[in-house]
Amino acid sequence: MLEDSVKPPTITWRHTDASPIIETLVSKRYDRLRRFGEGIESCDIVVEGMPKRRRNARGFRVRVTLHLPGPDLTAQREVAQGSAQEDIELALNRAFSALEKQLKTKWKTTPGHGGKIHDPVEHGVITLLEKELGWGMVRADDGREVYFQMDSLAHADWGKLSKGTRLRFREAMGDKGPYATGVSLA
Repeated sequence: MLEDSVKPPTITWRHTDASPIIETLVSKRYDRLRRFGEGIESCDIVVEGMPKRRRNARGFRVRVTLHLPGPDLTAQREVAQGSAQEDIELALNRAFSALEKQLKTKWKTTPGHGGKIHDPVEHGVITLLEKELGWGMVRADDGREVYFQMDSLAHADWGKLSKGTRLRFREAMGDKGPYATGVSLA
């Protein structure tokens, strides 16, 4: 489904040091966008450290631009809350989530497409289950770890779940990372 001819994302770092963790997150989020977007030609990301506003908080601004046939899509988010690494990740996730919404809207309004876009159905195995607390982790078939909650179960009994149980789910991206929705037994 993903084309090899698509260029990898370009990251520009301003007033902050490059981070391999952020580069990995960018790669994951970009691959997810490519699932929704036909004709994505390239992606430019600018990660910018901003001066301190308060005594200890330094903010970060992330701008993501998708180059498409026709007009490009751009989203920019700014965060200054806590630690530097968390702020960059939060700003990056928010910018990519905004772009995902724009891309879905563009796709729905493009002649010949129409209809609703659904996240692809994933499969995986439960690797951690905290029954008393109502949450767990599932390892998708491609190796990613995804969080899920008891509330996300569609038609399964929470008591039937155990470590090693195969599940079907759709992945969504939240402020703290990926989580599973529409979880059911595979």
